[in-house]
Amino acid sequence: MDYKEILAYYSREDVQAAILAAAKDREVAGVFRNGSFGTRPNILIYPNDIVAMVRKGVVEFHCSLERWSNPMAIKTEESYDKLRIGWDIILDIDCEDTEHGKIASMILLQVLKKHGLSTVSVKFTGGTGFHIGIPWESIPESIDYKKSVSMFPDLARQIGLYIKDFMRAELEKKLLKKYMPAQLAEQAGKPLGQILKGENFDPFQIVDIDPVLISPRHLFRMPYSLHRTTGLMSMPLSEESLEDFRREKAKPGNIKAFAGYLKHGKPGEAGFLISESVEWWAKKQREETKKIARKITIQNAVPLDLAPPCIKRILEGLSDGRKRAMFILINYLSSLKWKWENIESLVAKWNQKNKPPLHMNYLRTHLRWHMARTESKLPPNCENQAWMKAVGICKPDATCKGIKNPVNYPLRKLDAARGKSTKRRKGTGSMKR
Repeated sequence: MDYKEILAYYSREDVQAAILAAAKDREVAGVFRNGSFGTRPNILIYPNDIVAMVRKGVVEFHCSLERWSNPMAIKTEESYDKLRIGWDIILDIDCEDTEHGKIASMILLQVLKKHGLSTVSVKFTGGTGFHIGIPWESIPESIDYKKSVSMFPDLARQIGLYIKDFMRAELEKKLLKKYMPAQLAEQAGKPLGQILKGENFDPFQIVDIDPVLISPRHLFRMPYSLHRTTGLMSMPLSEESLEDFRREKAKPGNIKAFAGYLKHGKPGEAGFLISESVEWWAKKQREETKKIARKITIQNAVPLDLAPPCIKRILEGLSDGRKRAMFILINYLSSLKWKWENIESLVAKWNQKNKPPLHMNYLRTHLRWHMARTESKLPPNCENQAWMKAVGICKPDATCKGIKNPVNYPLRKLDAARGKSTKRRKGTGSMKR
C-alpha cells in the first residue's frame, strides 16, 4: 500500500472508532514501514491522534496487554505495579501457513470452552497467524488471596504454557489427519528432521503459542491495524467465521470495522482455567526440582567462576529486566548451597551495578521472602522464553548444549573436572612399576 491508501484507510471513522476503543487505558505505539517503533510511552485519545501518526510515517498500531491508570507515567519497572490496573491474556498463534493457524485456533477455542470460558476474542494478525484473547474482566480479582492485577506476567505465562500442554495431543492429531509430515515440513519451511524426532512428531514446530508475547509492556498489533508487509487488516473474527476465513477477506476495503475485541468478559469465568493452570505449573516445578535436586550432591557453595553465561551477564548489571534477573540470581545461588548472608551481600553489590538500581526496600522484601521458604527453588528453565531470553542474557556457549536449567551448568563442569581428575589418578597409577 502507498501512503495515500494508508492515510485514507486510517481516516475512516469506523476504523478510528474501533482503534480508539481498543486503545482505552493502554499504551500505544506506532510502527513505521521499516519495522522501527515510535516513541514510548504513547497513547491515543482522539481520531486526529491516529491521523497525525500516519502523517509521520506510521503504518501499524500496537497496544499493550496491560491496562494502565496513566500509560504516559510509565517510566521504570518500579512504576509498573503502581500503574497497572488490569491485563488481558493474548495467546499468539505463530505459524508460517494460515491454514495451520486456523486448526490450532479452533482447537484452542475448544480448550477454553472446556474450561468454562464463553467470552473469548479471536483476531487474524494481518500476517499468517491469529491472536486468541481472554479479557481482564474474566479473570477473578484474587487468586489464593493475592490480587490478580499484581500477578502479571507470571500467571499469564502459566496459563499459556498449561493451554499449550493441554492441546498438544489434539493439535498433533488434527495436523496429521489433514497433512502428511513431509507436506507440513514443506509448508512450514523446515527440514523434515526438525518436525520429526524418531517416530515422534512435534506439532509446535508447525504452529506454536508464542510465550514471549506475555511479558511486561509487550505490545501486540491492534484490531484493524494494517500489517506493514502484507497490507492486510488485523481483523477480529467470530468463532463461526474462523473455519471459513481466508486471508483475502482481510483486505482493507472488504468490511466495516466495529469495536468489541477483548470486551464483554464475564466476571470471574476464567477461575477454573486459572486453578487448573496453577496446579499444573506447581506439579511441573516440583517434578523438575526433584529431578535436578537428585543431581546436586555438593556440600559447599559453587563458586561464581563456574556460573553459566546468563548468570555472569546478570552480575555485570542491567538496565532492563532487573526484577526478573534478581529472581533468577537468588534462586541460582540458593540452589547451589550459598549461605543467605553471602547471597544478601552479593545481591546488594550487584544492585549497585544496575542502571538504575532497584530500591533497597524492594530488594530487602524479596530477600526476606526467599529466606523464609523452607526449600530452595530453581531458577527458570533455559527453554522458558519469558526469562533469560526475554531479558537478553541468554548467550549460550558449548557447555550450555543440552542443559535444561542454569543450575546444571556448574554441575556439569564439576562432573567434568572430577572425571579428568579420576583419569589422571588412574593414568599415574598405571605407570608404577
